[in-house]
Amino acid sequence: MPAQLTTIPLNLVEPHPKLAFRFAYDIKGLADSIRAAADENTPNGQLNPGRVVLKPDGKGYYVYVGVRRYKALKLLYDTTKDERFGSYTAYVDTGMNELQMFVKAKRENDEEQGERQGLSVLEELFGITLIREAISPEEIKDQWLKRLVDVAAKLDEQKLRRLYEIEAAAHSKFRLPHLEYLCKIGSEDDFILTAATAAAFNYAGNDMERAWEDRSSVLSLDWFRRSFPEIKQTEPGGNGGGSAQQKTTKKKPKAKKNAVKGMEVHEEEVILVPCPRCGKLHMVETKGKIEATHVPEDPDGESRTEVAASVSRVERACSKCRGRFFAFVERLEGRKYAAEPSVSMKFKEPKKVVEAVDLRFDRKENVWQIIAEDKVVGPLDFDGEARK
Repeated sequence: MPAQLTTIPLNLVEPHPKLAFRFAYDIKGLADSIRAAADENTPNGQLNPGRVVLKPDGKGYYVYVGVRRYKALKLLYDTTKDERFGSYTAYVDTGMNELQMFVKAKRENDEEQGERQGLSVLEELFGITLIREAISPEEIKDQWLKRLVDVAAKLDEQKLRRLYEIEAAAHSKFRLPHLEYLCKIGSEDDFILTAATAAAFNYAGNDMERAWEDRSSVLSLDWFRRSFPEIKQTEPGGNGGGSAQQKTTKKKPKAKKNAVKGMEVHEEEVILVPCPRCGKLHMVETKGKIEATHVPEDPDGESRTEVAASVSRVERACSKCRGRFFAFVERLEGRKYAAEPSVSMKFKEPKKVVEAVDLRFDRKENVWQIIAEDKVVGPLDFDGEARK
């Protein structure tokens, strides 16, 4: 039987206790939109119906699609006492279990039409944790859902909420491969450090091993220290942490082949590129070069190989102003590069010549240091230039 569309008094509706799984509901803007949309044809301003099911006791309804719309209408009604906003329009579904409702909520929100906002992977995982007891393995046919259920079994609600804190602070979104890798990490501190590093520096899901290796770099970010003051400036990985490959053995970072004598280089040949919006410096490490070989038409002729001029485009998210920008970088000679930041991804010829530096992270002082000729030249100030 098709679901029936009906208008329900707002006081008979409330969010489903297991299917209102967003970490936060931003409803102010939506409430303003609903108020502006209210007219003769749509008295309550709700342009898209929600979906509800009857409560087990038959006294009212649980909304499971359109929770934001419900909360926005409730905000309007509570603040204005305008009866126009005292009702909720929804389809009334019957005969659905919690997993079926979850799948329907995910699909409808994924469409992001009208007042809908898509769910993040973290929110999907949070939803799975809330209905986990109602899920039987034989019900799961979808491969994506199977992966979600597997990850949800390994990440409890507290970890999911901490990951949400990282997403909000870093203005980034985790993907399922990120979270599948994080499930392998035993130490709580290493879990947070690796997750924050991946979010702050935009590591792809298939590059999480490097995020784990570079996890100490996030200790230099102000937002991380504010959000996680309990994680001190110590060598991570000391209490059973590490990736699946390094759970039991703590390994010290290896010095690079051309490390400065007597002083370990943590990041080699790094150029510093400022955010074009706020000027905060960002570290960019470039490796490798393109060699072009000119092959003669005469098979017995000589070929000639030269380094091809090429410009790399690197996308970054600024950890200060949160804006995204692009850095166009060209290798010149030796340790010199041409670099050009831009808010646009459209090609821009790099003109400013910069010289690469070697860096080490001082855990006691909590700063990146520029080193040269076996000496510390000065701490690196990410909001400006190196302090001498």
